[in-house]
Amino acid sequence: MGHSSAQSEIIKNHLLTALQQVDPNAKVHTKTSSLGWFWMTVTTRLFAGKTLEDREQYVDNILADLQLDLGQYPISNYELLLPEEHSSLIQDAFQLPLWSDMLLAPDADHVADIETDSEPALPSVVTFYSFKGGVGRSTALGMVAIALANRNRRVVMIDFDLEAPGISVLFQNGLPENSGTKYGVLDYLHQRSLTPDANVPPIESCILQVDLASRGELFLVPVGEYNENYIHRLAEFDRDLLQSFYRGDRNPVKDLIADIKSALEPDVILIDARPGFSDTSAVALFDLADTGVICFTPTEQSFEGLKYVVQAIRKQSEQKGKPDLRFLLTPMPVISEAQSRSWIGSVEDWIAENWGLPNDSSIGELYFSVFYNPNIVALSDLTRVPNSLLADYSAITDAIDASLPNVGIDRIHSIPDAEHSVLDELNFQSARAQDLAVDKISDVFQRTEDFPKFISKRTWLIRGAKGTGKSILFRLFVEQSKTAKKIAKDTLHLQNFSFVAGHGEPKPERPTINSNTLESYEKTVGEESWSAFWMNYGLLQLCYAYKGLLELSEIDDALSKLAGLDRFSQTEICEWLVHRASTPSLLPKAFDELAAVDRWLEERGLRAWLLYDELDAGFGFGEANYLRRQRALNALLGWWLESGISLKRITPKIFLREDIWSQLNFTNKGHYVSRFLQLRWEEVDLWRLVQRQILHSSKTLRDSTEREFGITIERLDTIPLDLLRKSLFPLWGERMGRGRKAYTYNWVRTRIADSNDNCFPRSLILLLQESVEWEKSFSTPYSSPVVLRPRALINAFPSVSKQRVDEVRNEYPELKEYLGSLNGERSPIEEPRLSEVWKLDSAQTAKVIKEMIEAGILKERSKPKDAPPRVFAVTELYLYGLDMRRKGQR
Repeated sequence: MGHSSAQSEIIKNHLLTALQQVDPNAKVHTKTSSLGWFWMTVTTRLFAGKTLEDREQYVDNILADLQLDLGQYPISNYELLLPEEHSSLIQDAFQLPLWSDMLLAPDADHVADIETDSEPALPSVVTFYSFKGGVGRSTALGMVAIALANRNRRVVMIDFDLEAPGISVLFQNGLPENSGTKYGVLDYLHQRSLTPDANVPPIESCILQVDLASRGELFLVPVGEYNENYIHRLAEFDRDLLQSFYRGDRNPVKDLIADIKSALEPDVILIDARPGFSDTSAVALFDLADTGVICFTPTEQSFEGLKYVVQAIRKQSEQKGKPDLRFLLTPMPVISEAQSRSWIGSVEDWIAENWGLPNDSSIGELYFSVFYNPNIVALSDLTRVPNSLLADYSAITDAIDASLPNVGIDRIHSIPDAEHSVLDELNFQSARAQDLAVDKISDVFQRTEDFPKFISKRTWLIRGAKGTGKSILFRLFVEQSKTAKKIAKDTLHLQNFSFVAGHGEPKPERPTINSNTLESYEKTVGEESWSAFWMNYGLLQLCYAYKGLLELSEIDDALSKLAGLDRFSQTEICEWLVHRASTPSLLPKAFDELAAVDRWLEERGLRAWLLYDELDAGFGFGEANYLRRQRALNALLGWWLESGISLKRITPKIFLREDIWSQLNFTNKGHYVSRFLQLRWEEVDLWRLVQRQILHSSKTLRDSTEREFGITIERLDTIPLDLLRKSLFPLWGERMGRGRKAYTYNWVRTRIADSNDNCFPRSLILLLQESVEWEKSFSTPYSSPVVLRPRALINAFPSVSKQRVDEVRNEYPELKEYLGSLNGERSPIEEPRLSEVWKLDSAQTAKVIKEMIEAGILKERSKPKDAPPRVFAVTELYLYGLDMRRKGQR
């Protein structure tokens, strides 16, 4: 047998197979050294009542099949244990938190459970670490420290890079000039090792306050004064000294942290650790940190070194429940979007493989990027850093801040003993726009920041993904026109406007038509008849809306008769449209009629919008219907550019799904560049929507919200984002529990967005609807002063994902089979695997992939020039609904 890690796996598997035939819970752990030897731990109930010699003989009998025994190369050391002996050994192994000891320590019997809904204790200790120097670790820590102080956090920085102090240097200009004797970390640890019971130096002599230009409190514990004595003290600070700390009655490292906590009562302690595999960095990460921030540039060299770093930290985390990890990519070079996507893809794969994804977390919550900025690189002092540079570190600052207790949550939430009444009051409505009762439209509709552009005369085309609010806009203006005018009045007075359904959901009381009628029309008059269709169809809608038009001499008698009906049959409408399109003399007459309608409106000071909805499903499903839809919509959009431009009083509002728009091809399509609105829900729009439904349904929260924040239905559209975020704390708190390090609003927003970053308001409201039901079902009341605990939101999310997948299946029935085939697969997924599960050739697979990218389900992780295979990720919103898992999920 050759010596290698592969050999240790053969021995391990051979032993496990034999042992587990009798003891299914038997375990074998091996660890290979750099020279090919390995350590082995065998744990089984089969050793009960046996001496060490008996245990050795038992194992040797099994190894004889491999012509090996325990005293033979490559086995250098071994432990043969009962389960209770193994547990005791694990506890001993984790007493000394150094790199080699940690890597050699046996695996934990079970993964420590972290209660994510619990309130964290102060302070939180965050260690910034890098395997290599020169990646901006100290700068990142300093920037985050200032940003946290600016948020009214009390922050302490500890310089634990004893060999090459970094953070101490970056804040020199903000430190007092005459602070007396300069003590620091090394002085404290060195003296405590000599005289552990003496308070020399006192911790107060090691703490310096940083003079910031802004608000907040920031303190620094430096390494100590740099002089010759420092070098001598450092020389005595070796592995043996650290071992003595952790094996003695008093541990100066623990005392240092305890004294800082007692003296300053900080919110957070940030430790700047030594790079590489130094003993002090191991202590700072394994023993002191609640969270480790791993700073690195995503290169193969970095990945290789960090693999063992993360392996050791994960072992400690599984045993002790901490530290948790976050990854900071710094400095990321400013590169093309494709190259950046490729780098990020590599980072996500590496994190998933080496650290894994904690349950209920998404990969995007584990890492943050800081791009190269020469203004940051050139900084030699951070005490006067401009806010524009701090913004680059806002994401990692948010993650750390979110792991701290809520700020002022008790003050802003004054609803004592009212949780259950609030739960009963809350009534979130997540129905599709088409399913809403007419009288509920105004309660549910939320004006977005795009609204002023929507009502502009120049905006003809409104594009957006399905579920982004196009249909509720259509229904608001067509069916609740008085409310629509009231909502718009501060932007544009619409008193003389009428809102006419140019096309929409078929209803007997208005002349709109269904997919069968559209198919029948084209089959009767031909594929080139769509321009005539839209002109005549629009005339019919206008004459139906304005009965006064029926008296015009220019209006054809047949049109006048049809538009005067109270109820409409599909046959009557289709026959009239066919007659108009197939009679050559009626085509120019339609132009004259439309011009007469326009003049009639102008003479009376009136304006009309023709609103077109249901242009996706309204044509039916399947390849033939999609081709018909494409021909019809090419004609609709082309006709308005060609002929509608001359109309002074008639304006189209065409609601179109984004992916359908990308497939259209008509003359002068580019002219719509100044006439379209891409409908997207920004964060401020989402939280206004949530508050609107809260204010409409819960009197308790409505009274509290107005009292604490001054928010009412009437003022809602003017409330800024920061206040909206705070106003939702009573509903769902500030953050998603200790283990997630995410603000609740960020956690929610990222989970209701697809791979094209479209946020879906219906998914948001469904999440809250389901969360309320989960909260009602919990047997124990939530101790925090908020209505919905993080667990309620987490438990509700799979239902949201399934609902969104169902919507996609309805919107894209041609993808239904392929979506179903993804059940049980892992994301990211390679293109050949997609071909395999879909049973398609490469060309067909590429076509389906393209459709799924346009639908916001997939996002390419590889760049176009990368060697095959291409790799694609499924966004979080669809993972649960597709019964998929992310690679590395644990």
